Amino acid sequence: MDVSPTRPFQQHRLVRDFVILVVMAFTLTVTTLVSTADAQPADTLGVYAGAGAPGGVAAFESSLGRPVSVVHDTLAKENWTNLTDVRWWIDQWSPTKYAQRIVYTIPMLPDSGGTLAAGASGSYNEYFRTLAQRLVAGGQGNATLRIGPEFNGNWFKWTIAVPHGGADFAAYWRQIVTTMRSVPGANFKFDWCPNDGSSYVGGQPIQAASAWPGDAYVDYVGLDVYDQSWGPNRADPAARWNEFLTQTDGLRWHRDFAAAHGKPMTFPEWGISNRHDGYGGGDSPYFIGQMYEWIRTNNVAYHMYFEYADSNSDYAIFDGKTPNAARRFVELFGASSTGASLQSLSGDSAGSGTTTTANAAATKAAAKKKAAKKKAKRCVTRALKIKGKVVRRKGKVVKRTICVKTARKSTRRPKSVKRKTPARATPKTKTA
Repeated sequence: MDVSPTRPFQQHRLVRDFVILVVMAFTLTVTTLVSTADAQPADTLGVYAGAGAPGGVAAFESSLGRPVSVVHDTLAKENWTNLTDVRWWIDQWSPTKYAQRIVYTIPMLPDSGGTLAAGASGSYNEYFRTLAQRLVAGGQGNATLRIGPEFNGNWFKWTIAVPHGGADFAAYWRQIVTTMRSVPGANFKFDWCPNDGSSYVGGQPIQAASAWPGDAYVDYVGLDVYDQSWGPNRADPAARWNEFLTQTDGLRWHRDFAAAHGKPMTFPEWGISNRHDGYGGGDSPYFIGQMYEWIRTNNVAYHMYFEYADSNSDYAIFDGKTPNAARRFVELFGASSTGASLQSLSGDSAGSGTTTTANAAATKAAAKKKAAKKKAKRCVTRALKIKGKVVRRKGKVVKRTICVKTARKSTRRPKSVKRKTPARATPKTKTA
């Protein structure tokens, strides 16, 4: 037993230092969460404007009237060679002001082949090690990486709609994150991102939570949201929004799941949808307003509008096809945005965009009324006379215009007045 007199004092210092470190860590965590939660939706807005397209981002910012905070890009997925060769992307972004504000979507499997089960066993670790090394070498070691998004759908090769899909996805995710973090200079953040609304397998919806890899392997919990629906009430913007809120792996689930795991929320992709098959919401200021309010009232670290069109739909908001949604978007996320509640901005809690329509109708009605008043005046311009003599100034006749109101002719007939009809002429008759 060590009985030296200095040991109790040393123990006391260790305890004191430990307590200080815990308090500092707690304070830093709380400060980070509060700053994220208090940020205005306009301040956390980003955009996807196409692959390697800083010019597209600049055009979006010009239409919006302010800079974005983050940009989004997606790596190639034809094969492993293309997936891991990021030189072209680095060349596009490195010279720009966006170089340190990028979220990369990383395909989990290439189109050329692969399985979640093989990835779960570590078969593809070297590909992701190479990818991490190239990102670090290109100055992108601080990027946020969104690996294998929308896995609860059935349209990507990494869908969990396969036997043991959720468990294999989670194990594969841990392999990827562990491998990429091990690269010297890597300081990546990882965004785990399902789709708003799951696909169905055997009549049952896929559960995104079955693919959760664990808190230690995730920094953000994302969700992709588009204004499109196949529901029976899809023509109603409010019904669509309620569907987005309440469906399996919907907005409310996203909020609650992120909070339960102590992670900030993100929306790496969101937007209106002009689907070619008719299932999109189209020019919907209602959806824009609801997304603004949802982001404003939740702990969202960043959200990125999908300013793009693909083979399924046109999601762009500044292409001139959706003027009402674009106007609402600039109002809520543009340079004049104050971060105020939707209710205080709209005059209604729904923020449906009906206010914009009502204002337009009121303006039109006022203009029509003004024109009618103008027509109801009769104006005459004549030479000014004083005591019968024409007034001249510097040799020119002085004129004045006099306007008088005229009674508007009514097209309605007074009820008390009967219409007069001319007397019918008496026909002349032949006499014998």
